[in-house]
Amino acid sequence: GQPMTLTLRVLFITVIAAGLVACDSMELAISVVQPEGGWLEVVNANDSVWKDARLVVEAFESEGTTRPCGEEIVPRWEPGQAIRVPACAQKVRFTLTTGGETARFSYFDGQVYRRIGRKEVPILE
Repeated sequence: GQPMTLTLRVLFITVIAAGLVACDSMELAISVVQPEGGWLEVVNANDSVWKDARLVVEAFESEGTTRPCGEEIVPRWEPGQAIRVPACAQKVRFTLTTGGETARFSYFDGQVYRRIGRKEVPILE
């Protein structure tokens, strides 16, 4: 039964590694521009291309509830490339997923914040 235990051990290590990757990524960064009323432009603020990126947009309501208001799937999101999404609330939340990593942001009053758990940390340009 020696080969079997080795396979299980490799599988177990893989699962643990996958669990670590599932945490929020501090590597991913966005910037947000408000070109005109009703729209926001979300920009890839990293140096690398994001493949199969998924950007979920939510409106943040006053009671702390959110409602979905858009989702963009970007097969290839170049550095500096802007994706236009609806500005559906005073405060908008973004969830970015690419390459098995997830990063959460919010945007209001012209400032992007990184969401870490319940905290929102301003990202300084």
